[in-house]
Amino acid sequence: MSDDLIYKQQKCRRKLAKYQQKISYYIQLSDSEISLKKRAAKLYKYRLKVIKRQLKLKRIDAQITLSSAYTKLTPANDAVVNMPIFTQRNINLTSPAQTDLYRPHKAKPCKSCPALRGKACLCAMKSEQRQQA
Repeated sequence: MSDDLIYKQQKCRRKLAKYQQKISYYIQLSDSEISLKKRAAKLYKYRLKVIKRQLKLKRIDAQITLSSAYTKLTPANDAVVNMPIFTQRNINLTSPAQTDLYRPHKAKPCKSCPALRGKACLCAMKSEQRQQA
């Protein structure tokens, strides 16, 4: 998910830079090279595009920060996080499925996922039950 958002962010920045270059190009043109009416129309067009790109870039940045916040969350009641390092390694070797219950199972967790609130993820529990069956 974040790779797709990062790609969109880069694409949006490239287009924004392109439109800003177009604006500076049309500002620097002399009156003999282009009519005032045509220059005004082009400047208006590219200024609108710059505003739209800036808004889109802000939305993408907000989505990236939200998705990174979801991935960096660790549940407050996760016993594995609060244990010493030596026992964490033992638990991870013995029962990795139990520790994965408190992390979102899907790459794009839904907003109501219990793992985001520090509880066991229902999707992870279901997939574990399928594997055991």
